[in-house]
Amino acid sequence: MRLIRAARGAGVAALAAGIYSLVILRQVYLMTVIAQNTQGLPEETPWQWGLGGWLWLLAIFSWMVLLVALMHHYSPVHRISSSLQSGLMVIAATLLIAGILAGMNRFGLVHALNADQPFGPITATEKIVELFALSLLAAGLLMGGGVTTWICIDLVVLRKLPAAWMVPGAAAGVLALFSPFLLPELRHLLIALFAYCVWCLILGFRTSLPAGYPEFE
Repeated sequence: MRLIRAARGAGVAALAAGIYSLVILRQVYLMTVIAQNTQGLPEETPWQWGLGGWLWLLAIFSWMVLLVALMHHYSPVHRISSSLQSGLMVIAATLLIAGILAGMNRFGLVHALNADQPFGPITATEKIVELFALSLLAAGLLMGGGVTTWICIDLVVLRKLPAAWMVPGAAAGVLALFSPFLLPELRHLLIALFAYCVWCLILGFRTSLPAGYPEFE
């Protein structure tokens, strides 16, 4: 049941962050980056941007909980590959969190460095902050997508869970792998988010799951 609750939480967190990004953050991005000017931005813009970051941090944490629950229930702890998967997941989460935090401070850091003109044309500092955040996110998505795909395929190979249940998770991971080459293009991540939510739906709306080690039960 812990895995089912973890899947539900991960799906809700990812869906909330995705919807908020499409509805709110997209508007802020269009007003600042594409327009190349922050003149006349509403006062609530910085906290709206920051709230989006906190939602994505929650989604990252929920993703980690889901993968840990999957590994706890179905992956033999003594295997080297299980240890590698755990380490790669931690590295990916660290990079993603660092990228989100850098992106969250896009307004606060830049405006602190340009206190005389807190709202005006996009500065070189702001572009550097954005590129730094995107680089961290790309690396985190690459590793996070890789470990998610690896775990999904691994559990199918070990015959722990049906392949049909794992396909959406593996698809989401594969799509995330292309992030270093496609960011700041986001269409592949929107498809990955949809596949990830479908995966969480498949796992989260079940009343029971196969036993990890039926021979001991």
